[in-house]
Amino acid sequence: MIDKTLQFLVGELNDFLCNRFPRNEQHVVLSAMCNPDGSVTQRIENKIVLSLVNLERESAAPTAGVAVRAEGGYLRVGPALHLNLYVLVAASFGGNYGQALTLLSHVLGFFQGRPSFTPQNCSALPRELEKLNLELVAMSLAEMNNLWAILGAKYMPSAVYKVRMLSVQEGWMNEPLPSINRTSGEVAS
Repeated sequence: MIDKTLQFLVGELNDFLCNRFPRNEQHVVLSAMCNPDGSVTQRIENKIVLSLVNLERESAAPTAGVAVRAEGGYLRVGPALHLNLYVLVAASFGGNYGQALTLLSHVLGFFQGRPSFTPQNCSALPRELEKLNLELVAMSLAEMNNLWAILGAKYMPSAVYKVRMLSVQEGWMNEPLPSINRTSGEVAS
């Protein structure tokens, strides 16, 4: 589900940027900033890069299991795992700093104008996703420095967005629930 969410955002940004700045290749890629050996990823040059930098459990989401209808009754399934994704949006234009700032500004404008994606306002939203909300994360210079150090890359013009709330649910049955076959008018004391 994480991959579908990020690929969806890449697709939306590419559609938006390609309409504003037509070119033969995509403007946005989903990629790590560095390879596992520490070398810079080559396919990110002259691109806006989306990269997952953290995730957290959404503590405000319900944690109870749910009952789903099945043959012969109901089944209890475990609760969904609700996640918030932290996504780095970096402008990798080493040779053209002005272009990096221009495209990053347009990405910020896009998410400011469309902070929420639902099936009603975006037909491309994967059917497994009910809703995505994006909010810009305010980071201090020290936090940004630490983030880029962890990534093992040199700083690029960038922003971090919190993507709320991705629900992961495999739907595995935990237990069958007994069905109610009849009711009585008696009240237990």
